[in-house]
Amino acid sequence: MNKVTLFLISIVFLLTSCQSANPHIITLDEVVSSFEKHQLDIKENSNFHNDSIFRMKLNGVKPSSFELDGKLLTVYYYKSAEEREKGLEDFEEKTATMDTVSYHVYEVENVLIFYVYEHDMSLEVEFDDEIKGALRELSG
Repeated sequence: MNKVTLFLISIVFLLTSCQSANPHIITLDEVVSSFEKHQLDIKENSNFHNDSIFRMKLNGVKPSSFELDGKLLTVYYYKSAEEREKGLEDFEEKTATMDTVSYHVYEVENVLIFYVYEHDMSLEVEFDDEIKGALRELSG
């Protein structure tokens, strides 16, 4: 009986130690739902600026493309926050010598988002507060 108990305790210990520190990975559906909840009308658009640097593969991940008020919004979702960070580093390395249009980067958990608004960088990002609100809800 003691061997069975010890075996079961070992199995429980092994299973709990294999779980990730953050069991909640944000999905693309959750991102879209949060945007909709915050009245951000995004439309999926896989043909939007096909040649854009904001649609390139980063850290092995190809983004989902959306349109927000006629502007490109790309969403990269990774398996972890560490992979997301590597994705952003990959972007910075690939674009270090490029002259890019105006964009803003948003990060939450395992999700990396680029909102490409293409105007003077000194101007405010039109939907910045709304996007931050939608992402803040996802991190909570």
